[in-house]
Amino acid sequence: MKLLTAFLRLIRYPNLIYIALTQFLLQYCVVTPILTFNGEAPSLSWLSFCLLSLSTILIAAAGNIINDYFDINIDIINKPEKMVLDKIINRRWAMAWHTIFNMAGVSLGFIVAWRIGVIYLGFTQVICSLILWFYSTSFKRQVLIGNVLISLLTALAVVVVGFYEKQIYESFEAILSPVGRQLIQVIGVYALFAFVISLIREIVKDLEDMLGDSKDGCRTIPIVWGVNPAKQICYALMLALLVLIFVVQIRIAFIGWWSAIIYLALLVQAPVFYIYSLLRKAHLPEHYHKVSSLVKWLMLTGILSMIFFKILL
Repeated sequence: MKLLTAFLRLIRYPNLIYIALTQFLLQYCVVTPILTFNGEAPSLSWLSFCLLSLSTILIAAAGNIINDYFDINIDIINKPEKMVLDKIINRRWAMAWHTIFNMAGVSLGFIVAWRIGVIYLGFTQVICSLILWFYSTSFKRQVLIGNVLISLLTALAVVVVGFYEKQIYESFEAILSPVGRQLIQVIGVYALFAFVISLIREIVKDLEDMLGDSKDGCRTIPIVWGVNPAKQICYALMLALLVLIFVVQIRIAFIGWWSAIIYLALLVQAPVFYIYSLLRKAHLPEHYHKVSSLVKWLMLTGILSMIFFKILL
């Protein structure tokens, strides 16, 4: 039981649940209702969707493993009580599981691409796997690049579901069709939300982990540019997030989705102001950890807003 618990912590199972939930809600609360409303059927069957989601989860799990593998020296300083590599799980076994998960994830991606007859889509998972490797070995220790890459991959976990819909991959004319444009607009908004919220959290985590990162030679934003500039970037991103949500509220006001507007105001916009106030006062690792946890909950409330497409469309 101790080994299983350690393994689940190593792969960061809550993050994997977030990915699975995001893709499920996007496929069955957004994509399918939009297609059905326009008299069309989704390209992915239930089995294909499950395989695609499992593929994404396996590659993300592999990325989490390799990240901890190369972060041992940092974690010894920042969170020694949470370490599992070398304490419970041998590093060789960790690398073995990383390889197995990557191979399985990439294989499943190609299987799904083959099932819908667009084999080149399978390379999406290959690219994600390579980015996660280079992030852990190099990019994570460079200013901003690592933060942006992880945020792009978070957004890609949303976008990848849309990649497999014929209205997007089939042709440029299909993309310009009414249903194609609608899918791109909605998926694009959620992908942008995921990118911005992930970037905020990545910078806050850098603020939390400054001590260990500096001793390991990492050149993160707060180390190179300073704590206040790092916070300023987070404030700007929060403002961008509020503007994005406000634009969405204006758009859905025209179709009378008042319950969704109230939900976004209370459970997405209001928490942004609270997180902002906490971040302004934060100066210790535990303060930043609390902010990071709240940002994660904010991501969840944003994701759950997809349910309104299923209810109201």
